[in-house]
Amino acid sequence: MKLYRSKKLLNIDNNAKTIKGQKYKVMTAILYLAPAKLSGFNTCAFSDSCALTCLNTAGRGQMNSVQLGRINKTKWYFKDRATFKAQLIKEIYNHVKRCKRLNYKPAIRLNGTSDINFENLGIMQLFKNITFYDYTKIPNKMFKFLKGQLPKNYHLTFSLGSTNKHTAQKVLKLGGNVATVFRSKKLPKKFLGHKVFNADRSDLRFKDPKNIIAGLYAKGRARYDNTGFVQDV
Repeated sequence: MKLYRSKKLLNIDNNAKTIKGQKYKVMTAILYLAPAKLSGFNTCAFSDSCALTCLNTAGRGQMNSVQLGRINKTKWYFKDRATFKAQLIKEIYNHVKRCKRLNYKPAIRLNGTSDINFENLGIMQLFKNITFYDYTKIPNKMFKFLKGQLPKNYHLTFSLGSTNKHTAQKVLKLGGNVATVFRSKKLPKKFLGHKVFNADRSDLRFKDPKNIIAGLYAKGRARYDNTGFVQDV
């Protein structure tokens, strides 16, 4: 069976929050794969009830063509990683050139709707002057970041789910940031003993203050969550 390959991997300027980041003269390119086991491959090893309310279906993600495209990208990554990596590097180079032409700083999110250890591909090391950033639920990965054991140009924010509160508290204790989804648009001033920052102002998590709760308003299916993933405060 022939492997279908998407014409492009990265998306630019199609996310309201990343567009907000342009007021800081930063342009983000995002890789959207199929989350959890949607493609037949697991891209979110530590997913919990968030799989039921994933932003994969938000906005254009509701379209069947978009879903199929993300599934095909995911299969490409798992079945032919060498050509996937080559295409990704090519697109990052093009993104950097575009940003330079438009006088923006480039940024990259490789886990737009996944949680893969892309830091092991060696791509971040090729673009040492470019900021990469992601959300993650992988404890060991987050703790490596906090210990300075990941590429210096890679920033991580830990994601609070319905089953990892203890890990989130440990991350906060070590000085990290924790993204938390709240049902109300009126965010609390504090949560888990730490200041809540309005993370819907932009997607640029690497610009957030340190040791805070990155508060996000529940969107799409998440508004109806009752698993404990969305916080009622």
